[in-house]
Amino acid sequence: MVQRYILSDYSKLFDIWERAVKKTHHFLSKESYEHIRLILPSYFQKVEVYVYKKAGKDVAFMGVKDDKLEMLFCDPDYFRQGIGSFMIDYALHFLNIKYVDVNEQNLQAIEFYKHHGFKEVARTKSDNFGYPIIHLAHESGM
Repeated sequence: MVQRYILSDYSKLFDIWERAVKKTHHFLSKESYEHIRLILPSYFQKVEVYVYKKAGKDVAFMGVKDDKLEMLFCDPDYFRQGIGSFMIDYALHFLNIKYVDVNEQNLQAIEFYKHHGFKEVARTKSDNFGYPIIHLAHESGM
C-alpha cells in the first residue's frame, strides 16, 4: 500500500535510503555519499514523500515534485518483489509524473525506468557532485 508520508520524522526513510544506496550506488565517492547523507533530511522537506508499507512497515519511499520523480528507494530486503514497479505505476497514474533523472552510472536504475516506459531525452555532463545524469521522460508524456 502506498500512502502520503506526513510525519516530520524521516529517520525510517533515511535508514531505507542508506541501506539501498550502500547496496546499489557503488559509483558514489565517499565524499558524495557523506554530503548527500547530510543534506537528505532537508531534501525530504522539498518533495511530497510517499511510502510503501508492507505488514505495517515502511519498506520503500519516493519523493515527487510537480511532475518529476525526484527519488525512489526500496529497502534491499524487499528488492525484486515488485514494490518499485508498484510505486512507479502509482506515481504515473495518480501523481502524474512524467520525468526522472538518473545517474548515468546507475545502470540498474536506468534499465528499471526504461522497462516502465521511460525514454532518454537528454544528458547533463555532470550534476552538483560531478556525475553524469540521464534525463528520462515517460512515453505517455512525450
